Amino acid sequence: MPQKRKIKLVLKTKEEARANFEAAISYIPDRYKSGVFKADWQGPARSDAAEKNYADAISKAVSGKLRQKGVAATTNEEWKAAATEKGAPIIGERIRGALGKWLTEWGPMYDGVTSKVATLPPGTLDWRANINSRLVPVVEAWKKAAGKL
Repeated sequence: MPQKRKIKLVLKTKEEARANFEAAISYIPDRYKSGVFKADWQGPARSDAAEKNYADAISKAVSGKLRQKGVAATTNEEWKAAATEKGAPIIGERIRGALGKWLTEWGPMYDGVTSKVATLPPGTLDWRANINSRLVPVVEAWKKAAGKL
């Protein structure tokens, strides 16, 4: 019986792997864009199999309390640092990029609610009456405009 030769794996050091990863920063964004333009995301994402996978994953996450565990594993200080270091530098650009969509999608909802506000009866000294006659109709208008009523 022939003997099997053992192959010794030669691994990069962490420093070498990091240097390679860092060097990839210069070309990965273009490769990513190229892949995105070739991809059919919606077809597979709309499939019954994808929906089942999503439902199964959500059920598993909920039953395993994975969100709770993740929250418990992160301190307030870590969350604040990540939010300010990662979120603060890009939030303005993201809002600027969404203004057109905001105007076309949220603008009509806002118009519907403001037209409802214009028809509300005057406020009274009775807080319950104000909730029922002024607040509830505004909330209903938002829910209706969002397609959730």
